[in-house]
Amino acid sequence: MTINYNPVFPVAPIVGIATLTSATVVTSRANITGTTNLTQLTATSTNGTRVDAIAVKSKATSVGSCLCIWIYNGTTSFLFDEILVTAVTASTTVDSFSFQRFYANLVLPPTYQLFISETVQTDLNVMAFGGTY
Repeated sequence: MTINYNPVFPVAPIVGIATLTSATVVTSRANITGTTNLTQLTATSTNGTRVDAIAVKSKATSVGSCLCIWIYNGTTSFLFDEILVTAVTASTTVDSFSFQRFYANLVLPPTYQLFISETVQTDLNVMAFGGTY
């Protein structure tokens, strides 16, 4: 096996965007065959994808829930991470809920994707920032 001594950097930046306006609630944390009731956050890429951060922004008043992040390998979705969404009554003087999570080593192989779900229905925009190789 040859060893690569040179660092590899992403070629093109990506911003994966998903809106959970009326997404189906998923309360189980068990592996899911396929992507039933999940919402796609990132696409596949020819040489893989690096995800540096995921940002969540409520578009209105939020309710307490959990945003689940799933890694899909083309056959099965595996729960990777969870972000707690807090209840915030947004107004003209109060910001709606927002959160960012940073990753140091989230690298997806070429056919893998990120999907998301929520445990209680709330109106969220979710964005993944990174790059493709």
